[in-house]
Amino acid sequence: MAEPILRVENLSIALPAGGDRAHAVEDVSLTVHRGEIVCVVGESGSGKSMLAGAVMGAIPGDLARTAGRIRLGEIDLTALSEPELRQIRGNRVAMIPQEPMAALNPVVRVGRQIEEVFALHTKLSAQERSIRALGLLADMHLSDPERIARSYPSQLSGGQCQRVVIAMALAMEPDLLIADEPTTALDVTTQAQILKLIR
Repeated sequence: MAEPILRVENLSIALPAGGDRAHAVEDVSLTVHRGEIVCVVGESGSGKSMLAGAVMGAIPGDLARTAGRIRLGEIDLTALSEPELRQIRGNRVAMIPQEPMAALNPVVRVGRQIEEVFALHTKLSAQERSIRALGLLADMHLSDPERIARSYPSQLSGGQCQRVVIAMALAMEPDLLIADEPTTALDVTTQAQILKLIR
């Protein structure tokens, strides 16, 4: 069998002293292979989002990884500096957050926000970035991609914003896509459409 895309080995993340428990994540191990879907199930507050954040290299500053390693293919993510992690995030590993409105900048048009992914990780020209952003919006089955690209997040529905966030996550065709409850706030019909798009 091929090497996994993701390997989490005995990961523990400590919580600040005085909380209801010592760890946000304790001794977690898992693997994800190319093309595989792995679901992490647990009650609210059980550490699912913290695990996702750790894989993204984005643990809140008041928490600390106390044990374990996270490998993305051949790369040990736990050994990378912040500048090195920035090159990985959105490029080789991307995340669809639980709340799209919190992930989108409210004062920047959504097309520009998608283009920023290409600006960070490619040498595409401004025109090429715009064309790619419009293509992604069309791939998300958003009607009138040009209008959507010109819109601010507040001018779009929850389902439309979620599609924009998915477009951003898929922009660089990452090796690993993390979805943190991406359909929680959506109606059942939109949930089904979003899950189909992710697959």
